[in-house]
Amino acid sequence: MRLIDSIRQNGFETVSIIGLAKNAGKTVALNYLIEEAENNNIKIGITSTGRDGENTDLVTQTQKPSVYVREGMYAATAKKTLLLSDAKTEILETTGISTPMGEVIIVKVRQGGNIQIAGPVNVTDMKYVAGRLKHFGAQIVFIDGAIDRKAVSSPAATDACIMATGAVLSRDMKKVIEKTAHAVECYTLKQTTDEIKRIVSKKNKTCIILHDGSVIVPEIKTSITGGKKISELIDENAACVFVKGAVTTALLKDLWENKYLRGIEVIIEDGTKLFTDINVWNEMRQKGLKVVTLNSINVVAVTLNPVSPAGYFFDSALFRESMERHIPAVKIVDVVSGGDAE
Repeated sequence: MRLIDSIRQNGFETVSIIGLAKNAGKTVALNYLIEEAENNNIKIGITSTGRDGENTDLVTQTQKPSVYVREGMYAATAKKTLLLSDAKTEILETTGISTPMGEVIIVKVRQGGNIQIAGPVNVTDMKYVAGRLKHFGAQIVFIDGAIDRKAVSSPAATDACIMATGAVLSRDMKKVIEKTAHAVECYTLKQTTDEIKRIVSKKNKTCIILHDGSVIVPEIKTSITGGKKISELIDENAACVFVKGAVTTALLKDLWENKYLRGIEVIIEDGTKLFTDINVWNEMRQKGLKVVTLNSINVVAVTLNPVSPAGYFFDSALFRESMERHIPAVKIVDVVSGGDAE
């Protein structure tokens, strides 16, 4: 089944595309999906949490592929970027949402061409804009994410996400596969029980849930700096611990010093909140660290870019086969070389 069909079949209406590094192939993946949507007569909308479609990456100064939109598509982008695009568009609505490139505007493409997109940067505004794109006729909204704005792939913002990975992560293919598999594992952690969700929702703070259902809320400013205080409150009566916000390597190390943690679950909001060193994470997981989420993330596919802007590249077939072996539960698509299997 082709990727666009998988998205439709699962009923996903908003899908984020998240790159695991700059130049991992997000824009290539977006262009691929735009073409697939047109081939299947699916009306789509696009927007971005960063800025995409410019000829040169503003950070790395490397050449970037353009975003090519087709007639009948919808887009949400900042006013100034429209002046830099050669696609002909009709303004449908102004949103009142400000960005460094001007107000975000909803447009319909009347004549195909290259376009630059720069949309909202926070989850609330992104949900609103995606809703407006769907209101005007988009059956699926694709959000081009940014490496430093993972929250857009949170279940609070979108129905599913696509991870873009590639040779740019490392010259060593094994390391690229390891990093990608780690990201997928973090994003697809299992959900906790409905009862635990109910208890956590009442407090909405970092807390320790005891076997009798009672809750202890540690007196901390943030979870990031409060690891040791949280750990001090975990004893044989603890059933699980919920960590609100970011979960860092330092926090996990602080918690792991407590011997009682071996028998309980650490609950996080979702996989976008994990900011952990891969080696520390793997070691703790092997020793029995149990991490679950309040909300799981649907990773609908991993897209591959076997070419690095630095001038090296991987064997496309080997790259795809190796990734499929290490991540068997997720669809793997080589958007540069191999395309998508039927």
